[in-house]
Amino acid sequence: MTPLSRIAIVANATKPGALEAAERLDDLARAEGAEARVTTEFPPPPGFLEGMDACFVIGGDGTLLGALEEAVARNVPVAGVRRGRVGFLATFSPDELAERIPPILRGAYRVGRRSLLRCRVPGGESRLALNDVVVKSGSVSRLARLVVRSGEEPVAEYACDGVILSTPTGSTAYNLAAGGPLVHPSAHVVVMTPISAHTLTSRSVIFPREARLVVESAGEQEPPLVSADGQDAFSGPDCLPLEVVVPKETFPLLEEESHSHFRLLRNKLKWD
Repeated sequence: MTPLSRIAIVANATKPGALEAAERLDDLARAEGAEARVTTEFPPPPGFLEGMDACFVIGGDGTLLGALEEAVARNVPVAGVRRGRVGFLATFSPDELAERIPPILRGAYRVGRRSLLRCRVPGGESRLALNDVVVKSGSVSRLARLVVRSGEEPVAEYACDGVILSTPTGSTAYNLAAGGPLVHPSAHVVVMTPISAHTLTSRSVIFPREARLVVESAGEQEPPLVSADGQDAFSGPDCLPLEVVVPKETFPLLEEESHSHFRLLRNKLKWD
């Protein structure tokens, strides 16, 4: 791949050691003759990634997800440097930067194109998600009653705590915790998993990327809550029916040439 001559560094200052890791990355970039632009503003300000060859986000998966909109808009590949708990997206360790970053700056990397979800409310407002879109009951004491359609065809009606619509990338997140399947990131599908459904026959369903999924209310109930990648997106009676589609845009994730998805799974899920 083309060497990286201009990189952005986004450091989540609330994470211990993030600023030190940012300084280390800055030094490594300059030693390779690359220009580095650094910010501790999180999410990064609009336009921060303009003209950049890549972005290194220091913090964790949540910090990386905060750079989603800007990275997609500018088509800038993003790599995550983890601080704290080990993530599936932030795969670089601060202790390994001196060994692993210089080869990447010289061009020893690849860019994985990760599927996204776009959720849209009836008013037209929408949000992007790299992991998942979740529709949950607006009441802590009552189940949600939700109908899911694929286009005009009804799929299922659930009495449940909520429904997760997940990308393959997000299959290792909330979807996995709710009993959903693991999906290879190159599959480009949508996984629907009910949360604590009030019937044992409710199971995950996998849809092709062309599907237009709609989640709507089944009768009178508390207004639901909609989140995108774990962040509040929409709430209130006007957020349903919610349309969820796979957009043309993809998230560019920078990976080492030797990256192995299954090695990552074996390590994180303790399969070895």
